[in-house]
Amino acid sequence: MQVTFKGEPLEVKGTQPSVGDKAPDVVLQARNGDEVRLSNFIEDKLVVLSVVPDVETRTCELQTKSFADKLAEEDVIYLTVSRNTVDEFNDWNEENDLDLVTLSDTNGEFGKAYGLEIDLGGDTRLARSVFLVNTDGVIRYVQVVNEVADEPDYDETLEAIKNLK
Repeated sequence: MQVTFKGEPLEVKGTQPSVGDKAPDVVLQARNGDEVRLSNFIEDKLVVLSVVPDVETRTCELQTKSFADKLAEEDVIYLTVSRNTVDEFNDWNEENDLDLVTLSDTNGEFGKAYGLEIDLGGDTRLARSVFLVNTDGVIRYVQVVNEVADEPDYDETLEAIKNLK
C-alpha cells in the first residue's frame, strides 16, 4: 500500500488488518511507562484507535484534540497510538492541559502488526489511521489516510461509531 506525504509517495510496510479481522493484541507503553496490551482496553465499549505519526506536529495535534472533543460525549474508549516516547506524550498532554490515554509504540510491535510503518525523513513512523474495535476485539472500521499531512475524515468515523452502537 502507498500513501503520500506532501504529494510524495511513501510505501506503507506490511499489511493492514481489515474489517472483520481480530485486532492484533500488541504490547504498548502507557503514560506511566508500564507495558500494556491492547486487549486490556477492550471491555464493554467500542475502542477508537487514533494513530498519528508524531503528536508533536500540527496535524497530529489537531487529530488528537479533534477526536478528544468529538468523542467526549460518545460512550467509547479513545486511545492515541504513535511512535512518540512516553515522555513526549506526557509533555504534550501537560503542555495542552489534557489527560488523554496515549500509548507509545517505541518497540515497533503495533506498527508491524498493523502494517502501518512508514519512513518519514529517516524516522520510522506510523501512517495516519483510525481503527474501531468492538467488544469482541474485532475490527469494525478502518481508515488509512491517503495523504499523511491531512487529517482523517472525522465525520466518516463518527458515522461508523453511530452505526456500530
